[in-house]
Amino acid sequence: MKITKVRDLTLITLDENKTMVVACDSCGSIGMKEGDTLKVPSFYVGKLIARGPILEVMCAGAEVITITDAVCNEMEPTGSEIIKGIKEELKLAGIADIVLTGSTEENFKSISTGLGITVIGIVENKNLRVNAIRENCKIISLGIPKVGAEIGLDEDLDIANYNDLRKLLSLDGVYEIVPVGSKGILYEVLQLAENNNMKFVLNEEVKVDIHKTAGPSSVIIAAVKDEVLNEIQNDKKISIIGKLNKV
Repeated sequence: MKITKVRDLTLITLDENKTMVVACDSCGSIGMKEGDTLKVPSFYVGKLIARGPILEVMCAGAEVITITDAVCNEMEPTGSEIIKGIKEELKLAGIADIVLTGSTEENFKSISTGLGITVIGIVENKNLRVNAIRENCKIISLGIPKVGAEIGLDEDLDIANYNDLRKLLSLDGVYEIVPVGSKGILYEVLQLAENNNMKFVLNEEVKVDIHKTAGPSSVIIAAVKDEVLNEIQNDKKISIIGKLNKV
C-alpha cells in the first residue's frame, strides 16, 4: 500500500487498479451560537463546509463512498441542522444515497460552532486526475471568487456547481480539475504547475480576481486542451487564466 499527499488530497493506492482519495475541511466560529464570529444558520454551515472536500474528491475523478461529520456541538438543535445541510449538499452532488456517519458533543456545553468533514472516494487508477498533465495546455477558471456572506445562501449562480464539474469531467481533453479555496486561484494554479513539473504563463488580461479567497470552493480551475475551449466558450463564468508549458 502506497500513501501520498497531493495538495489537499491524501491518495492511498489500494492495488494496481484502484486508489482511495481522502479530503477534509473544517470550520470554527461560524454559526448561530453566542461565540460565533460570523452568524450563519447551522444548515448552511453544514452545506457549505461539506462542499469543498466533496468537490476535491470528485475533481480527482473518484466516486464518493462515505462522509464523516465531526460536529463539536450538541445534536439538538445545532447538530441536526448541520447534518440536514450536509445531506442537502449530497443531494446537489447527486450522491444522496452514500453513507454519512459522525459524532456530536453531548458532554459539555459549547458556545461556538465547530465542524470537521472528511470525504472518502474510490477511483480506478486509469481515471485518476491527479498530476495527470502530460503536454502544454490552457488553464481556465470557472466561477467567481466569493467567501462568507458574499455567497448566496440559496442557489448562487456565480459560483461553480456540480453540473459545471460533471460537464468538465465528461469532456475529452480535460487533464486535471482543482477546487479553489481560501488561498485563491493563482496559488492553486502555481501548485498545479509545480506538481506537474510545468511552467505557468499568466494571461495578460484576466477578468477574475486571481488573488482573492474563493471560500468554500466557489471556483474550480482546470487544465484543458485548446479544443475544449470551443465547447465551453459561451459559459460566462469561465475565464482563461493562462497556460502551462513543459519545462
